[in-house]
Amino acid sequence: MKVRICGVPHEVIEVKNEFDSECHFGMIDYPKCLIKINGELPDEMKRSTIVHEMMHGILNHLGYEDLANDEKFVRVLGNAIFESFEICTE
Repeated sequence: MKVRICGVPHEVIEVKNEFDSECHFGMIDYPKCLIKINGELPDEMKRSTIVHEMMHGILNHLGYEDLANDEKFVRVLGNAIFESFEICTE
């Protein structure tokens, strides 16, 4: 799968859980335009993780490296954006 971050295609690949904590589900490699996510996650968490990593990429691309490295900021922004695109069934 590919996603665009500020117009730049990034490959998204699923990998075995190789991340360093129970709450770290993915990572973005800026120079390689690559996002790795834990392939063992449920589908909704995979999508949420992709959005989270895209937030890192967007902030980095726009020159906000300090915010791109602020995990708490990226987590709340990514969650807010992900949840804003959920389809309401009510």
